[in-house]
Amino acid sequence: MAVKLLDLIFFGRPMLVVPVWTVYLHAVAVCGRTGYLRIYAPGDAPFHLAGLTLIFMGVYVFNQIFDVDTDRINDKLFFLPHGIISKTTAWGYYLILTPGGLLLMFSFAPEAVWPATAIVALGILYSIPKVRLKDNVLGGLLTNAAAFGWCLPWMAAGQSWDGSRLLLALPYVTAIAAGYILTTIPDRDGDAAAGKKTIAVVMGARGAIWSAMLFSLATVVMSLISTNYELMLVALVTMAGTLYLLIAFDETTARFTCKFPILLLTLAAGAHFPFYLLILLLTTILTRLYYRERFGMEYPRLS
Repeated sequence: MAVKLLDLIFFGRPMLVVPVWTVYLHAVAVCGRTGYLRIYAPGDAPFHLAGLTLIFMGVYVFNQIFDVDTDRINDKLFFLPHGIISKTTAWGYYLILTPGGLLLMFSFAPEAVWPATAIVALGILYSIPKVRLKDNVLGGLLTNAAAFGWCLPWMAAGQSWDGSRLLLALPYVTAIAAGYILTTIPDRDGDAAAGKKTIAVVMGARGAIWSAMLFSLATVVMSLISTNYELMLVALVTMAGTLYLLIAFDETTARFTCKFPILLLTLAAGAHFPFYLLILLLTTILTRLYYRERFGMEYPRLS
């Protein structure tokens, strides 16, 4: 029973919720112009974080339901391809997570209901058959940029969403776009075999790298304009990584380049809210223990 419960928890891919927490908390700090070493996040942030955790876990469950074949080819997710969790159970889990997250927002943070609903809708359109935005070059890019780069800062700004805060949010859109493009590179062979048309499949690895570099450059410019210097630093590091990949491409470096920018932004968010680093450390340790005991593998890792 305990193992099945753990399977369900990690089926929701909590480590992929980490970028959600990171972008949201960093946007809270930027939009609110908060200082460093804050004991707690202000306002409705705790309710936002709880609701976002449930909603994004639901999004990842929904994605896995419709992505079994690709996951089997890429050998990256075991729950549905190996029959550890049935599709019926997966659907039931999704129908608990998503309404639960929306209800939490509606009850305790009603100003966040619209961006939260937008995330749910984007998550459905991203994976559902006959739409599957994730299999489309622009669809996958725009969906990720909107959900992570637009909706999370929108929620972080709360009721104070005005022109100045809109400007603060824009660099996240291009930063997320650059990060998403890089993530399509390691999975390009499996995605191509499954008929997916991601940027790396259509444009090749070098084309995707150039695209990521351009979005990173846009992030640098907009971060400078909005004085979001921490995000500007992350974008500069991303540009350095993409430049290296153009000179001497290899798969290990490509995987590392995908993950290192979000690690830097996570550390920046942790500098504002140190409690987040404790939550992240605990999440990482528990995830590594689970995957080691359950599947005999080391996850998460940077390369």
